[in-house]
Amino acid sequence: MLRVLALTLAVSLLAVDARGIIFASTDDPTFNSTEPSGDYADSGWQFEGGWNGLLGTAIAPEYFITANHIGGTLGDSFKFQGGSYVTDATYAIDGTDLRLWHVTSTLPIYAPLYRKDDEVGKDLVVFGKGTERGPEVVLAGGVHGWLWGPADGVMRWGTNTVATAGDNAPYGQLISATFTPGATPFEAHLSVGDSSGGVFIKDDDGVWKLAGVNFAVDGPYYTSVLGDGEFNAALYDQTGYFQHDKTVYVPSIGPGSFYASRISTNAAAIDAIAHAPEPTALSVFACGIGVLGGIARRRRGA
Repeated sequence: MLRVLALTLAVSLLAVDARGIIFASTDDPTFNSTEPSGDYADSGWQFEGGWNGLLGTAIAPEYFITANHIGGTLGDSFKFQGGSYVTDATYAIDGTDLRLWHVTSTLPIYAPLYRKDDEVGKDLVVFGKGTERGPEVVLAGGVHGWLWGPADGVMRWGTNTVATAGDNAPYGQLISATFTPGATPFEAHLSVGDSSGGVFIKDDDGVWKLAGVNFAVDGPYYTSVLGDGEFNAALYDQTGYFQHDKTVYVPSIGPGSFYASRISTNAAAIDAIAHAPEPTALSVFACGIGVLGGIARRRRGA
């Protein structure tokens, strides 16, 4: 319920777009700002494009998908793989924060969808485009995380693990990931401006597939039960701070989380609109060659 509460708060702050991946290991704004390689090669960077100042993910020959809450206007262009693709139609997935956009010419490559309901426990790669890591958040002499820093609009990528998957009405099916320094090689949280970036999971066939679209994060936080000292941060320890629950401020515990709209449970609805054949393993591999390859957040724009 606290997670749903956090999402409600994040959604209420739609004017604050999620903007940039925050890392546990470094505050270097250039860190992971180029296409992943090694174990994370072809993990989704090549399928991310620019939309309305944030990100969208190509998912079919003439379609890309975004977070509904970041908006956009028909006639605007999706910037992808060095090209500009004009939109002429759009479709919302009812009961979710997902929206598909149709473009007037064929996209050169597109991401396969993660269709299994076994996301929990799977490692993920997430892409976003937002804030740098700000100053430490310190309570009683201990560091609990970091404030959001300046929004630089740089596309970055990070890693995490799916912690939960399920329905979070009224936002639909979501997957979540907790911020636990050291848990994955490039452990990351999201911030304002990271909304709409893709979350990718490697399937059993060895192919990274789109499993989520960035939606929200925990927060904002308060320093007292009276709602004093509001701030936004990527916290790996929320203990000692409070979040707003309708009319009262309740204590927070444990690590902060980010949330993404789930693809697997919405794949049929997406298929009904996009009618996209799944890319073959060969075509996905070919797409990764010569295409080097970003992220977003959601505090109603995670």
